[in-house]
Amino acid sequence: SAAITAHKGMNTATWTSPMNYPAMFAIPPGIVMWQGGGGGGPKVPPGTYTLKVSMGSWSQTQTFHLGADPRYQPTMTDAEGLAQLKMAQEVGAWCKALYDNLAKIRDAKKQANDIAEKTPAMAAAAKTLLDRLVAVERDMTQLQGVAGSQDSLNFPGRFDNQITALYSSIANLERKAGTAVTERYADLKPQYDQMAERWGSALAQGVGTFNTAATKAGAATIVIK
Repeated sequence: SAAITAHKGMNTATWTSPMNYPAMFAIPPGIVMWQGGGGGGPKVPPGTYTLKVSMGSWSQTQTFHLGADPRYQPTMTDAEGLAQLKMAQEVGAWCKALYDNLAKIRDAKKQANDIAEKTPAMAAAAKTLLDRLVAVERDMTQLQGVAGSQDSLNFPGRFDNQITALYSSIANLERKAGTAVTERYADLKPQYDQMAERWGSALAQGVGTFNTAATKAGAATIVIK
């Protein structure tokens, strides 16, 4: 939306930069990133859009075409821009799902520790669950190292770093994505599916097994939010 003056005569409204959709995900505090990655919304692609001006019960619409930056040749077509928007939205959804489930894993770990502390009989079950959750967690994100140091040589980025870097390489492209981007997408898609299955299993089956033991021991159970 843009403000329009009330002065009689010709008025203009400018669609200002950045021309991006809302952010799709946020990188949680403390996450170690060694490659470029961020959760800013994908760039609005070239195509036909509709402008609506309204006042009270009156409104009027006008379509217009948003072109790609002509400085980049060959110029991105509307179809190419739409395809890349869909790819950016898919990879952005991967990133959101990963960080949402990372938060669930970390919350489940805390709950398991708290339960074992209050009910010592649950110590063994808690260790079994924690080992399973950490095995997935450390593949989802880097658990060691300090950003800004030389630790990237010893503790390389994990899967979250890979998909956020891919997202960044797609989200703001001004031209058709090259083979380096499309091939990287093809490489990471099955890896994402596998990773999602692993965190889903750890949270459902792992926590379920723990809760069964907790109920038998008369202890509190883990609640996944």
